[in-house]
Amino acid sequence: MPPSEPDEIRQSPVLVHGSVQFDLASKISGRTYRIFVYKPAAPPPPTGYPVVVVIDGNLMFPLAATLSGAFGLSGGQTALVVGVGYPGDDPMRAFGLRNRDLTPPTPLSRIRPIPGLPPPTAENFGGSKEFGRFLIEELRPLIAGALPVDGADQTLFGHSLGGLFTLDVLFNYPDSFRNFVASSPSIWWNRRSLLKGEAAFIAGIEAGEAEPRVLILAGAREQEMPATLPPGLTRAQTRTMMRDGRMVDNARELAERLGRARAGAEYGVSFHAFEDEDHLTVIGAAVARALTFALRPARSAARRSRE
Repeated sequence: MPPSEPDEIRQSPVLVHGSVQFDLASKISGRTYRIFVYKPAAPPPPTGYPVVVVIDGNLMFPLAATLSGAFGLSGGQTALVVGVGYPGDDPMRAFGLRNRDLTPPTPLSRIRPIPGLPPPTAENFGGSKEFGRFLIEELRPLIAGALPVDGADQTLFGHSLGGLFTLDVLFNYPDSFRNFVASSPSIWWNRRSLLKGEAAFIAGIEAGEAEPRVLILAGAREQEMPATLPPGLTRAQTRTMMRDGRMVDNARELAERLGRARAGAEYGVSFHAFEDEDHLTVIGAAVARALTFALRPARSAARRSRE
């Protein structure tokens, strides 16, 4: 048996300041989610707190909540942060559960097996529509009924498959959030089937149906061979995965196409690749940039004009 922990470090769990969590069952998806909520210490603005919803809340919420609190240290605006994750403390379980909520319907033959995990099954993928409806139709009214929030100033943030999901919500419900931040989006998923909705989205934007603000992020090194190979993959398999994924190129090219849409003054699309960051190390930088984008739109616009 491993040695027991010394008394001086066997203390209480770490808490995220200003935050609570609760479990919420969804009638739409049939699943139970763990919801994390950070409420700023400062009083809300007259219109209510801006809201930033982060997918993969078990991992992303502590980062986003802590950074939102730090934004307020200098008297700046902060956001009420809502993380959406899953009950339990097993990260691998959360990793498996997220696959159904974050992916669109996908033929089983096009789902890549992950070494170390059970073979994929059809019922564990393809639930992004129901998950999106849960966020908009069930979770949002609950938060708005309990806390002073600005219903017109809400942001959706997701990374990797969460970034794919964020773009999926953007294409299908472009007026559901003011801001959409897709970090390292897995556009490659199911032979880039996401992009089938691109033309209809642009047509709607140019017709004035919505004016979302969009930020697409990536780590500049996401298409390079990693120093350590992913578990269960050979160097050749990893090279093929990196080539086919086109993480940076897909993200940049999509941002360029969406940015050419002729739309209203509020609509805008930005792209940024973080130097020296890969698919995992970029997470911290992406969360920080998402908050800046959501809370300081004037600075984001100035940065966009310089890039």
